[in-house]
Amino acid sequence: MTITTHEVDDIAVAEVSGQINFQNTQTLKDLFSELEARNQKAIVVDLKETEYIDGFGLSVLVNLSRSVYKGGGKLSLSSLNRELQRIFTKTKLDRWFDIYESQEEACRKLKRGGGKPRTRERKSA
Repeated sequence: MTITTHEVDDIAVAEVSGQINFQNTQTLKDLFSELEARNQKAIVVDLKETEYIDGFGLSVLVNLSRSVYKGGGKLSLSSLNRELQRIFTKTKLDRWFDIYESQEEACRKLKRGGGKPRTRERKSA
């Protein structure tokens, strides 16, 4: 799994590629801890390049969204492929998350102001 992050205005965007599973969820948790420490209020997790997510990965996303909502923020998902759509529908998490067709659409919905994009990449071991 690789996570590339950047900001669009005041929205943190995390582009996740590969598989999200029990072996690499710590990388995702670390990123979310950093976003929380920065008091990030708007987050888009772009799953366009994500091939698969297991229960551990779903749990990390749910826990992050709870934490963000508690802090008065908003987390959205974007660009789910058919398999991920099936997983989110089957687990009824499509009712929990705001899910958008594209990263751009998700950012438009969360847009709050200006800012310069910053990019960073992470890889799990």
